Amino acid sequence: MGLHALESILDNQSVKTKRLFPLCCTLVAGMATFGAEEPVHYRFTFPEPQHRWMQVEATFSDLDPTPLELRMSRASPGRYSLHDFAKNVYDVHAMEDGRELTMIRPDPYGWTVPRHGSRVTVTYKVYGDRVDGTYLAVDETHAHINMPAAIMWARGLDDRAASLHFDEPPGQRWRIATQLLGTGTELTAPNLQYLMDSPVEFGPIAVREFTVGPTTFRFAVHHAGSDSDLDSFVKDVGKIVRQEGGIYGEYPMYEPGTYTFLADYLPYARGDAMEHRNSAVLTSMTAIAADRTALLETVAHEFFHGWNVERIRPKTLEPFDFERANISGELWLAEGFTQYYGGLAEYRIKRIDRMAVHFEAFLKLAPNAPERPEVESIMRTVRGR
Repeated sequence: MGLHALESILDNQSVKTKRLFPLCCTLVAGMATFGAEEPVHYRFTFPEPQHRWMQVEATFSDLDPTPLELRMSRASPGRYSLHDFAKNVYDVHAMEDGRELTMIRPDPYGWTVPRHGSRVTVTYKVYGDRVDGTYLAVDETHAHINMPAAIMWARGLDDRAASLHFDEPPGQRWRIATQLLGTGTELTAPNLQYLMDSPVEFGPIAVREFTVGPTTFRFAVHHAGSDSDLDSFVKDVGKIVRQEGGIYGEYPMYEPGTYTFLADYLPYARGDAMEHRNSAVLTSMTAIAADRTALLETVAHEFFHGWNVERIRPKTLEPFDFERANISGELWLAEGFTQYYGGLAEYRIKRIDRMAVHFEAFLKLAPNAPERPEVESIMRTVRGR
């Protein structure tokens, strides 16, 4: 089924289809407003990564004289629950022209600067020791950054562009993988929504690239496995990408020019994954060689989300609210279709061992589904009968 056909089917549903071209124009227009209002500038430094914290400096310019309301998010894109990210933030200061400004704490999730001029710089530390799709993790080997867990933002400045600078820890040679725009350690985002949806892996990562037609895909991983394990794994990732592209008949025009998988396969990582507009976070405590099939299953699911949920999107998730739980009644489509088609892509590349588990569960949970004969046929193939 092509993307156009699927959009037609969904036209009367409570789902908003978001083709890439209009949004791409919006993003470009957002970038063009850099000269209209000064972007919010963020700088990330890592003075003591062994202690699991990073320093953030945020500068807000072209401000009006109303109180500056600074917030830490309580929600993260793709998560449908509350997270109190402010609990990990401490040593907060607001400065203007070398003098410290008075701050008040209206609630546990934010800080307010009642009186200030047109430019305020806020500094704070944020602790992180959790490698997954939601939180922040910092140590001597890398920084794994989910932006809602790390970024302090200001109410009323949602449409401002952002610029980000990353300083390597002393003596380290780290590189960045992300869907943020730009290169090296100088990156940008056109607005708060895109910024918060753009995780960053900063460390001694290994990167593999492949192309499908004109589209480039990157697999960036922090792991303890071998190069041969990674090379073989990425070949199967490429097969999944091709199969899922065939389902829709086209790939989106990813705004950074590439789609990036951000993987942490480390003994201390949590088993998790999270889709983003032009990237996906994949975390697991197991190595590629030890649990290859399960890791590929996660790749298939998250990559399919690049269409379904990121571009074919429930109205209830638009725009994403960073201060409240985001509730949707359309997850049957956002997650259900994705779970089915991710499994189908794995089946089609002949990795049927893991799919047996999912199709058996489907037969139990949906005994009267119209797809049952087809699933039973697949299962007979899986079982060798």
